[in-house]
Amino acid sequence: APAIGGRLGDIFGRSRVLIAMSLLALLGSLISACSDSLTGLIIGRGIQGVSAAILPLCFGLVQEHVPAPRVPLCIGIVAGTASTAAGIAFVCGGLIIDYLNWHWIFYISSAVAALCLLLVLLLLPASVRPARNQELDIVGGLLFAPGIAGLLFALSKGATWGWQDSRLLGLGLGSVLLLGFWGWYEARHANPLIDVRLFSNRQLVLTNLIHALIGLGVMHFALVLFPLLQQPVATGAGLGLAATMAALLKLPSSLVAVFASPWAGSIAGRHGARRAMLIALTFMCVGWTTLTFHHDSFWFIALIVAINGIGAAMAFSAIPNLIAEEAPKERISEINGLTQVIRMTFMAIGAQLYSMIFAAHRVPDSLNPGSSYLNADAFNVSFAVITLFCVLAWGAAALLPRRSLTMVAVAQN
Repeated sequence: APAIGGRLGDIFGRSRVLIAMSLLALLGSLISACSDSLTGLIIGRGIQGVSAAILPLCFGLVQEHVPAPRVPLCIGIVAGTASTAAGIAFVCGGLIIDYLNWHWIFYISSAVAALCLLLVLLLLPASVRPARNQELDIVGGLLFAPGIAGLLFALSKGATWGWQDSRLLGLGLGSVLLLGFWGWYEARHANPLIDVRLFSNRQLVLTNLIHALIGLGVMHFALVLFPLLQQPVATGAGLGLAATMAALLKLPSSLVAVFASPWAGSIAGRHGARRAMLIALTFMCVGWTTLTFHHDSFWFIALIVAINGIGAAMAFSAIPNLIAEEAPKERISEINGLTQVIRMTFMAIGAQLYSMIFAAHRVPDSLNPGSSYLNADAFNVSFAVITLFCVLAWGAAALLPRRSLTMVAVAQN
């Protein structure tokens, strides 16, 4: 959805496609809210997932409607808004789990989607269509969507089916071959749905490498930290917090995004997005290194989470600004969407990695026969691995081309 939806916005007008994506997000939320079966919930969530294209479309709308000198700052504001909203959603989710029925998650998301749709219809100017005369590469979309979906599904089933399962190997290999053919086809198409030739650009390649490493590491904040927060104190490796309190720990990192993302955008506008990315990754390296060696105090963890939150918020502002410096304006939503798909793919790989680490560090619960809990090494190793990915991402950012202020201004125009 992010890559294809972003490209459709570039072709047919981003505001039009944003309205369509918002409608689908509303429909998916309503289906999930009204469903009492797993099948209905999966269908609703699948439709709701189309909303992943909204953020790439918004980055394109910024470049479309905002004067060039203000683009980096405004991209930072959009990224910060998304990060802050995600943190609020974590807290709301925790409260709903503790005090309400799960259906309320989707009732609330339906109301939010309806409000967003209304605001878009009333306030957003109509988009221009720079690619009005371009043909739509339907074959490229038909090859890309099942290839990515199959790969993500195979990765998600690794722990359940087993990595040597013939179904998983067949699906994974088939998806990789299909994506390989898709790349070959798109590279030779006169007007591809997703222009893979743009990834011969050094800055775009390194930006996506950084995003992939973030997907492998930092994006698994909740997966690796929430078990530590919620596991009973009696296990020797847990703080015993309720879901609401655990979710509240995410709030500081989301609140700092209110100023950290625009700050990164301001740095990108004055000094280039490379510097903003290096500062962001420095925060993350320091935060996760510290967390690796000390994570037995709620308030200390809250402080480190805030530090990591500054880095993450700055990074998610720097990434679209790095893209804006190099990508053609008529393909800006497409490239942002594809970058998001790359992050999601590596998040799926990372989820399996941390699941294997957790599985290797489980010990039987003597008080509850048949159950087990995570020992301290499960968290020590997981935090160390995330730190390693942060360091590798910093190294990739250091290889980004240095850009003068003149080069930045020319790119924005």
